[in-house]
Amino acid sequence: MSNTRHKIIIGIDYGTTFSGVSYVTTDKSDIDDITINSSWPGEQHAMWKTPTRIAYARENPQIDRDKWGFEVKPKHISYSWTKLLLDKNAIVGEHDDPALSKMVGSGMLQLPPFRLAVGVCEDFLHEVYVYISKKLRQQMTSLIFDSTPMECWITLPAIWSDEAKDATLVAAQRAGFGNRIGDEVFTIAEPEAAAIATLKKFSDPNALNAVKTNENILICDCGGGTVDITTYTITQTSPRLEFDELHVGIGGKCGATYIDRNLHTLLSERFGPSFDDLPFAQKGPGSRFMIAFETYKRDFGLSDDRDVREIGPIKLELPDSEHYDEEERMVKLTYEDMQTLFDPVVSQITSLISQQVKEIKVKRGSNIDRVVLVGGFAESPYLHNALENWCWQNGDITLIRPEHSQSAVVRGAALRGLEGIAPRMKRVRRHYGFIMGLPFREGIDPEEKAYYRQLSNEKLCDGRVKWLISKGDEVVQGTSRTVSCQRPYTPGREMVFEDDLYSSSLVDAPEHTSHPRADKVGVIKSIFPPSFDYGTQTESRFNTKLGKLVHEFRHEIQVVFGGKGSNLTFKNIVAGKVVSAADIQFDQR
Repeated sequence: MSNTRHKIIIGIDYGTTFSGVSYVTTDKSDIDDITINSSWPGEQHAMWKTPTRIAYARENPQIDRDKWGFEVKPKHISYSWTKLLLDKNAIVGEHDDPALSKMVGSGMLQLPPFRLAVGVCEDFLHEVYVYISKKLRQQMTSLIFDSTPMECWITLPAIWSDEAKDATLVAAQRAGFGNRIGDEVFTIAEPEAAAIATLKKFSDPNALNAVKTNENILICDCGGGTVDITTYTITQTSPRLEFDELHVGIGGKCGATYIDRNLHTLLSERFGPSFDDLPFAQKGPGSRFMIAFETYKRDFGLSDDRDVREIGPIKLELPDSEHYDEEERMVKLTYEDMQTLFDPVVSQITSLISQQVKEIKVKRGSNIDRVVLVGGFAESPYLHNALENWCWQNGDITLIRPEHSQSAVVRGAALRGLEGIAPRMKRVRRHYGFIMGLPFREGIDPEEKAYYRQLSNEKLCDGRVKWLISKGDEVVQGTSRTVSCQRPYTPGREMVFEDDLYSSSLVDAPEHTSHPRADKVGVIKSIFPPSFDYGTQTESRFNTKLGKLVHEFRHEIQVVFGGKGSNLTFKNIVAGKVVSAADIQFDQR
């Protein structure tokens, strides 16, 4: 039996430090109908999110099954912050925590010897899938659950590379989301999901601080691992909320975990090997020591209390130190110490906001009317105070931290599926293009890049990029670009063609792949079976140099930038008709 009238909409905020789930069925119609899951295994109190942490039974003899979220105890060998490793091949950004790349594979960013980052992500999401599925079965009966299609929206940072976006989607699918007939999985950028939830609430004419048409609203999503900034223009509030992306967004890996890494750096400088040589379980994410620090981190800035903060317990073998109470086994941190941990992070976030505001002023001739602060780190009093001061100094911009700012992203993900709310127009964050056989330019192109087309012996240049779409270009639903290809083929044989897709975040796209900021995204693989009918799109000619008859056919690769989710998709077109999908393969998984 199939329930074709309704769907189960699931929103998943897979975060660096914490993850959340929302759900709603399509017989409902409003944001207030969305349920944010607040009961989690291993935690008796209601919590919006659960720690993004997993402990494997094969590494922990004291447990008979894998533990996740709140079930993971400090004594367990466990893994956290894995999300940041999904994007480890990306170039370090201007606003990224500079220490982050040094921590991959050791210290704060570990992986089990038997699993890659995408596998750990999959394992955690599988636990989420099993738990939420069981809960929904209990609420609506197994019969209804099994017969109702599920539409899942998993959030990811807007700054993510295409490889990291694909890894997240693949992990969700392998975890179980989308594995039933009729189920679907899509990705959505975190600031977009936050904007959907926040602007929906503010679009109610009876709301306090209701948004108005033509207002420019900067969404600053401050999470555990990443900070994402995107600005939207309200184009309509009634009868339906509509908004456009005003300018290319910006972001960096400079979320709240940056503060934790700063703490480790500080303690390493103060205590040396006494701290450095401690087992990971005693100082890493989820340890008693870091759980104690989390309390002080959350409340810092709530008052001007200058008392020394004592964090522990943690056993350090070291001579007398003013920074450590040996008897109580407590590390001592002054107010000024806490500031040194927070200030580099706050500085990066204010720099990101400042850059976005400046670019919008210069390139769009527009001003920001309000800044909306969302995400887990948005609830930091110290961060809020700093941004409030910055907004006042820069044109007295209104700063708002909406109610339940921590759950805005996961609520917006479900609302995207329920009401179909999405920006009417987005902007491409990077240039995208292919290496194509472009005519060789004598005296300009390097001779070692020259090669000849088989059919006509025309001299071509390898390594030059034909850019399909430019950074900042407008993208609406269905926006795509195509590139024409001339292919040699052998009749009656399967033909496999591979094309390198490149991107660049520079303002002006580089011409050659040799440029250090021309980034290889992946390889687009197109397969044509032996029985494929090439129709009239062929040409044959005897090549005297090769001494044989050569065949070529024409087709196009279509890149869809305006799909339903955030991931790029690819199609093969022959004679104006889509004949197959093309897959992208990444260098690393």
